[in-house]
Amino acid sequence: MRRVVAIAALNFTQLFRDRSELVSVIVLPLMLTWVFGSAFGSSAAEGRIVVPIADLDGSRYSRVVIAAIDEPEAIEVEKVTPAEAYRRVREGSAVAVIIPRRFGEDIEHNRRPHIETVRDPSATEGQAVVELVQGAAGRIAANAEAARVSVAVISQGAGGVYPSNAPDFRTLYTQADRFWNPDPPVGLTTKVVSASSSRASEMKAPSNTQYSLGFTVFFVVMIALGSAGGILEERELGTLRRLLSSRASRREIIAGKVVGVAAVASFEALILVGFGALVFGVPWGNAPLAVALVLGALVLAATGLGIMLSALMKTRSQLSALVPVLSTAMAMLGGCYWPLDITPPVMQQIARFTPTGWAMIALKDTVARGMGVEAVLLPVGVLLGMAALFFVVGIARLRLE
Repeated sequence: MRRVVAIAALNFTQLFRDRSELVSVIVLPLMLTWVFGSAFGSSAAEGRIVVPIADLDGSRYSRVVIAAIDEPEAIEVEKVTPAEAYRRVREGSAVAVIIPRRFGEDIEHNRRPHIETVRDPSATEGQAVVELVQGAAGRIAANAEAARVSVAVISQGAGGVYPSNAPDFRTLYTQADRFWNPDPPVGLTTKVVSASSSRASEMKAPSNTQYSLGFTVFFVVMIALGSAGGILEERELGTLRRLLSSRASRREIIAGKVVGVAAVASFEALILVGFGALVFGVPWGNAPLAVALVLGALVLAATGLGIMLSALMKTRSQLSALVPVLSTAMAMLGGCYWPLDITPPVMQQIARFTPTGWAMIALKDTVARGMGVEAVLLPVGVLLGMAALFFVVGIARLRLE
């Protein structure tokens, strides 16, 4: 046992002697996790939406539209010219609003005016502004219709002639508008219903959770495969042959190499878990035992796969060419870059043939959805089964000289 630990410790300490290895194991994973988590993990709703508005009318009616858009805290109104409104949308603004001249005059004379919204179809937040404009237009139309009905009723009661001392259209409009305060005449109640409490927990999880989980799984697998390639390098250099001439047995040498690879992969997992928790606030500690079981099983599966590939490849250069392609493919199929829930059903089934897929399923259930150990028993069992298969094939075919 002492020789196994010594060989494993030697493998682990070699990681800190090579600066290029430190970059690939520590700097690169942290940098990519931070870049993707910061750039794509934040929701667009976290910032304020600036809506350019060209108000060519300046009437009480146009002010109703502007007030409706400006009411939400996440929206900021900026008055511009029509040409500027179009330019803003062409240059990246989600939506702009143009209120035409004689907007109020057309309302008072029963001519149907049109508010113009200019939006980028790819910007989903623009639809929320359009709905606010539609709501304001509906309010104005309801008040105007109520005022016109009142005028018709008063005129009918006065023999078809509207009395000079009766309230005018604007006064009637204002009185109708008072029915909207403090609440609209018709209320709307919206309820958010989650399929389960676990799904509700996922909705509350930080938006960076997907990238923290995904890059942790991806880099654990890639680092384990790359570290296992050290066996091929030592075989080419003759180091393993010298180990065989020592007191260490073949079984002890293989065990030491396996433990060394697993130690490097575990170190990678700890770094990325800590980074995600501290920098992005990802709730890695929701179910620590479940997380430990999943990551431990993933480390064993990745280590076993690395040993098997080292046994099947002839040279270190062959394995070095295969590792990035294979690990990236498994990350894509396993849902490390995007949630499996948004992929077609056939892709979700393919993910269950990869260790990354099972690891992501289990980590999503525990970290994002707040589920416990019972949720990871099947994924952990599958990962351990994969690890056993990889180890059996790899150790049986592994050559040390």
